Amino acid sequence: MTNSQSDIHIELAGTPQEVRNALETLRQKLTAEEFAACNAGVLELVLAEVLNNVVEHALAGREDGQIVVTCNYVEQCWNVEVRDNGAAMPDGQLPAGVMPDVDGAMEELPEGGFGWGLVRTLAEDIDYKRRASGHNALRFRVPD
Repeated sequence: MTNSQSDIHIELAGTPQEVRNALETLRQKLTAEEFAACNAGVLELVLAEVLNNVVEHALAGREDGQIVVTCNYVEQCWNVEVRDNGAAMPDGQLPAGVMPDVDGAMEELPEGGFGWGLVRTLAEDIDYKRRASGHNALRFRVPD
């Protein structure tokens, strides 16, 4: 549901299929005329990484997982909040997001480890809080 000209609000269950559906909904909203000048591809990539991490780690094994995504486009910048009812980040901290070394042979590349590196490279002002309500709140900005 779009709240105003510059807001996108998506609620989804914490499953891989729901993430795919939410990203498709986001893509459809981002092709609307009011967002024609924004950096939609970067926003979609960052949200894909964040949402997949929430499903895979914070909501792993839960059937009651819920995620709420709010995006507000102001002054050539997306302000984003992702809330979920999953487990807290380890030690209450965001992962370091250091990109793995990719200079080795293809078969020696790590299976994962790229997601938070991409998020930290493409997003700004990343902030994570574990709320007293038992929810996680991740905020960040994606500039054009």
